Amino acid sequence: MSCEYSQSGAPDLTNRKQVPPNVRTKYVNIIDAILEGADLTTITRKSILQGIQDQIEYDITPQKSAIKELIGERFDIINARKNGDVTVVPSVEPAEPTPKTNGVHDSPAASASSSPAKREARSETVSDVIDTPPPKKKRKASIDADAAFAARLQAEEDKLARPTRGGVARKAAPVKRKKKPKKEKVVASDDSDIDEDERKAQKPKRETGFHKPLNLSPALSNLFDGETQLSRPETTKRIWAYIKTNGLQDPNDKRFIICDARMREVFRQDKVHMFTMTKLMAQQMYNPDE
Repeated sequence: MSCEYSQSGAPDLTNRKQVPPNVRTKYVNIIDAILEGADLTTITRKSILQGIQDQIEYDITPQKSAIKELIGERFDIINARKNGDVTVVPSVEPAEPTPKTNGVHDSPAASASSSPAKREARSETVSDVIDTPPPKKKRKASIDADAAFAARLQAEEDKLARPTRGGVARKAAPVKRKKKPKKEKVVASDDSDIDEDERKAQKPKRETGFHKPLNLSPALSNLFDGETQLSRPETTKRIWAYIKTNGLQDPNDKRFIICDARMREVFRQDKVHMFTMTKLMAQQMYNPDE
């Protein structure tokens, strides 16, 4: 699927239901970098969207819905990777080599001599999650974004440092900040009615975005000892706790999970890849408002 570009150099994203493959690859690199360095228990979809916009030189609003879906997809992958404690291959596959045009073609024997291990590893990567190959120069997009961002910062500095007509830069008058009234602290004492546990309970819980509780299917509820609602991060933590407690990771390749009876009710197979497991779990979690 080709991606058209406007005269300003920005890809034409208007009226597209899906992100074009080369633009998707750029977004994936940015999203993964944000999630890898973030606390997944507190990060929000809104902050990731802002992080993408900060590194992109055009408005991403026309593709916000598609990008939100991509963020959810990458969140599940990074969350599974962190909880699974396994080393996996990069999140995007390398592009296939360009066929030769000089009339010389590889023989079938040469093609068959390629390493079976490499072909197997490729099939077990997250290509079952991302089905479009990235461009060969995958770092060029992030470098261009950094350069554009640096140029904007330099322009702002030049604007602030521009001298007045008199030839002397005029210093801005210091702005006096109003002091905010300090909130009264509750001092714990023997006769205080509020103890430490009660103060912690008063803090509002984050229940939006990734952290919103979702309804679980009966099979998933049975796997989690009767829980009927859990957030996405909590579900991932619980499934990996169950896997590790019962020793269900394949000793030869820890990316694969050997399903016991309770897990087979959820995944309908004897062995499942960790990323496929995350996708199948997401299909059995429902928004309570729908």
